[in-house]
Amino acid sequence: MTRVTLQTIADELGVSRMTVSNAFSRPDQLSADLRDKVLATATRLGYSGPDPAARALAKGSVGTIGLVFTDRLHYAFTDDVATRFLAAISEELAESGRGLTLLGSKAHGDLVPTRDIPLDGALVYACRASSEAVEWLLRRGLPLVFVDQEPHQGYPSVNVDDRGGARAAAQHLVDLGHRRVAVITRLVDENGVADLDTLSAAPYTTQQRMAGWWDALEPAGVAPIVVNAQDSTEAAGYAAAGFFLSLPADRRPTAVLAYSDRIALGAVQAARDLGMDVP
Repeated sequence: MTRVTLQTIADELGVSRMTVSNAFSRPDQLSADLRDKVLATATRLGYSGPDPAARALAKGSVGTIGLVFTDRLHYAFTDDVATRFLAAISEELAESGRGLTLLGSKAHGDLVPTRDIPLDGALVYACRASSEAVEWLLRRGLPLVFVDQEPHQGYPSVNVDDRGGARAAAQHLVDLGHRRVAVITRLVDENGVADLDTLSAAPYTTQQRMAGWWDALEPAGVAPIVVNAQDSTEAAGYAAAGFFLSLPADRRPTAVLAYSDRIALGAVQAARDLGMDVP
């Protein structure tokens, strides 16, 4: 069977090869009727369109923006905040005709996603800014935006005031008179008593929230019980709360600071299941 090309369609319609090419890559150059006629003929002849790689090379753009996560891509679909962020980014890119590629930060054999996958730029989100994955993006010279990351010199960043918000929450508890306080944080991906020596390796948002809590607690002489939640789910919050809710009444915390709303909801449920009154 003879391979169908742009020239095949052009000959069929009696137009130039450039006219056919424009129907696929520069539709604004043709009238709607002519473009529809070209596309209908291409469909009838079994032509699927120009080679995407060749088009990208010619345009100098692949039409795709990367979104860098950790090596656990399921985080994009299981974390409440991440899913809303992903949805908003997808909608915005769709309006400009661009696609979104999710990138893990971990190499897979010879494939290093941030090194090998064609991109026009990337958002660095749930990934440490100092990781090798980000280093490859920097070496490629791609446009980058850092989200919920420590600001990177020369690149735009988008952050909320995690430290200020955490400080305000902790100060509220101090002002209410609480001195036995528990903190459920996200230093590592496991439940248990937190090892504060691992704080320097924790995500930027975790470091900022911890700093904010301590800004208010330390001056008040509060030494909190710190436990870790393996993820930002209610189940993880429930499990983490068990490490301090089982303490004797005279040692049990009277207030809890949680890394996320979902973790807080889990901790509240754990307390209620033990017959405790939670405002």
